[in-house]
Amino acid sequence: MGTTYDQATVEKICCRLRGLVQDAFQKHLYTTAIFYADKLASLSHFEPEDLYTLAECYFKNHEYRRVLHLLRQHGNIVGSDERLKLLAAQSLLACKDWEECLRYLEDHGCDEDSVADSKMASAFALLRGRVYEVTENQKEALVWYERAIQLDAYCHEALDRLVGTHVLPLEQEMALLRSLALAQSQAPRGGRVASAHVLGEAGGGAETAVVAAAPAGFAAGAPAGSASAPSLDIAASWWGRGRRRRLRQAFDGELPGTDESSASLLPAPLVRNGDTLAARSTKFFYEGDYESCYQVSKRVLEVDPYHLAALPVHIGSLVMLEKKSVVFYVAHQLVNAHPATAVAWFTVGCYYYMVKKYQSARRFFNKALALDHNFAPAWIAYGHAFALQKESDQALAAYRTASRLFPGSHLPWLFIGMEYVRTNSLQLAQQCLDYSRTLMPTDPHIYNEIGVVAFHRKDYRKAIEFLQQALSLCGAPHEAACTNLGHAFLKEKVYDCALGAFQQAHGLNPQSSAALSGIAFALQLLDRPDDAIEYYHRSLSINRDDQFAAEMLNYAVQEAAEQPCSMEL
Repeated sequence: MGTTYDQATVEKICCRLRGLVQDAFQKHLYTTAIFYADKLASLSHFEPEDLYTLAECYFKNHEYRRVLHLLRQHGNIVGSDERLKLLAAQSLLACKDWEECLRYLEDHGCDEDSVADSKMASAFALLRGRVYEVTENQKEALVWYERAIQLDAYCHEALDRLVGTHVLPLEQEMALLRSLALAQSQAPRGGRVASAHVLGEAGGGAETAVVAAAPAGFAAGAPAGSASAPSLDIAASWWGRGRRRRLRQAFDGELPGTDESSASLLPAPLVRNGDTLAARSTKFFYEGDYESCYQVSKRVLEVDPYHLAALPVHIGSLVMLEKKSVVFYVAHQLVNAHPATAVAWFTVGCYYYMVKKYQSARRFFNKALALDHNFAPAWIAYGHAFALQKESDQALAAYRTASRLFPGSHLPWLFIGMEYVRTNSLQLAQQCLDYSRTLMPTDPHIYNEIGVVAFHRKDYRKAIEFLQQALSLCGAPHEAACTNLGHAFLKEKVYDCALGAFQQAHGLNPQSSAALSGIAFALQLLDRPDDAIEYYHRSLSINRDDQFAAEMLNYAVQEAAEQPCSMEL
């Protein structure tokens, strides 16, 4: 039976137990907290507050099934307490009972109509979005993430899923940021603009790193749509800006990535905050300024080596800069520190990709995707690892999955188009690249691919037009685009322009055998066989297997021998 205590004594014991639970909870001694919380709940006859305390202790100790069992035993209390409903739904989510979690949220009226607190309603909406996302119902996930933002503009997790992972087109992302109902009275002057500005810099999220594994960079597919380009003023403020900034910084003696003018609306301490720097490194990556991206993301990781948000673009910049040894070191560090994260195994896959062990790379990319099915860089890199071994069907399957999971990104459609060009499916390539251009009308890679498709269709004038647009959008010359332009000029028999384009490509990459053989061929067509012979030899010294250069060298030698030679006495 036990001893009967008066109510005052029981209340005093409960008060003491609450203090012990709180103390253990703050010290993260959850097993101790559970012991005292269990006694507290029994003594207080499971009052809602004490029931919630016990359930929260179970939850913090990762005993999710125990949370659910406890709340089912006291369903009459749970039905009237929104916090307990939320804890039950979060436990179902942690147990990966997706259908049960969704059914619970629907059956218990966890929406803005039945929940008085808008922030609590936002949390329920966020949970629904997460459930729909893991079950690959992208459309419903977006609806509920947007509803979470509408209910609570400060719900960062929902906002990050919407603007940080390319699930929305650029116009919708910007409209969403402008519509945020941030309280002006709760922020310093300009706080709203500054917040949107920082978020805008982070626009690429994890997917920015997908370009890191691009199989051919600048060269392959495109649509034959209208040749009208977007405003080049817009492009001048975006792509190629990083190269111009780096040249200015080198002239002024500054380190790459030290330009902080873009964050001038933020308070000084926040300019150096890890999230702000990670956003800026993402912006540099999008501008093609991989050196600045690397320098800034490196600063973030030096201060906080476990800042996972900065890692995808950091790894991407390392791949683009061909720093194999650094990628190897970072991969080992990540696997030891975060073996359960997708980015760790993605980094391992990137190392094998860089050393051209594509089968091993695919294995690790696949492992990354098993841990996080929505990790965009791994999907794109997975497709590249197939494409480089000419396994077109598997590459296209990976790219299509990426396009379905990240409908706001133009990159999967760009790479699908490139793969169709490689297999000579020009009509399909044109359709895919047309759609890619609608998503990102200022990416010069797309216009380069359009030019390549036009070249394959023997429409050399249009090819020249698109390739020149690609170079204009770059803001700085790009070797592959210059080489492609040179070939298009050759087909149009504009040999002087072709020579200039090849020489520009050679200046950008002196070790390019394609640029050297292009210069040689243009010189040969300009009736300068002696100069052509020199460049053919230089091209063959870099690539001995260049059959075109070897064959044309023989013709150039014959032409030089047939030319009359003037002898001065």
